[in-house]
Amino acid sequence: MQPGTPSDSMTSWQHRVSPLDVYRRLVSHFGVLYGPEAHQPWWPIISSNPQLEIVIGAVLVQQTRWETVEGAIERLYRAGLIDLHALAQATVADVAELIYPCAFYRQKAAGLIALARAISERYGDVAAMLRRPTAMLRRELLTLPRIGPETADVIMLYAGDHPLFVVDAYTRRIFARLVPDEIAWDRASYHQVQHIIAAALPSDPRLLADFHAQLNELAVRYCLSRPRCDGPPARRVYSRQPGRNSFLDRHDGCPLRSVCTWYQGHRQLS
Repeated sequence: MQPGTPSDSMTSWQHRVSPLDVYRRLVSHFGVLYGPEAHQPWWPIISSNPQLEIVIGAVLVQQTRWETVEGAIERLYRAGLIDLHALAQATVADVAELIYPCAFYRQKAAGLIALARAISERYGDVAAMLRRPTAMLRRELLTLPRIGPETADVIMLYAGDHPLFVVDAYTRRIFARLVPDEIAWDRASYHQVQHIIAAALPSDPRLLADFHAQLNELAVRYCLSRPRCDGPPARRVYSRQPGRNSFLDRHDGCPLRSVCTWYQGHRQLS
């Protein structure tokens, strides 16, 4: 089912905050984070090969902070390895040295090389791969090294404009606090979480990409493991890109407080 398709799951959002309302509240607070209207690109690109750079970043960011990934990508770029054929011919030792200290850097180095070889052999280049139909491409991506459901959807959405809602740990944490009785957010499958949220959203890749960015911004500023509901937001600067400190002077609280079940419950207890 595509995002925005009417389904029985949409009725479960009645009388409570819907995913689309969450998105609108976040945009009102943070502004647009992804797309031509964004003040700064949420996914900073440094090379002339953005699609491959996104593929590489999507693999490297697994269990790794973005600021570490960004440094690794800069080193790969300087080494001429944001290039499919160069990466396919690189050695594991060389790539591992460049991407350290990313988590599982040796495994990721081997995976990136195998991934580059597979893309080159199957499709010729990343652009040709991303032109495949959505359902077909997703199945094919899941057979490639280092690619699971979240990574596949990140690649398809941000590199190929396929309309997919990306689920990550931040998504589960935020919605578990907003609507804890909707499903067992921590135990539900990736597909279950994706379906229940995506079914209530339009099938618009730009909106879906921005929504994922908004949720990530909320999670690193307010909805941390120890929430900062009433502010001030966390001051983490997770990219070296100029302008990334634009949120550091904010002192207001989380924009979802008024619709958050967790916050309302804890406020009543205090």
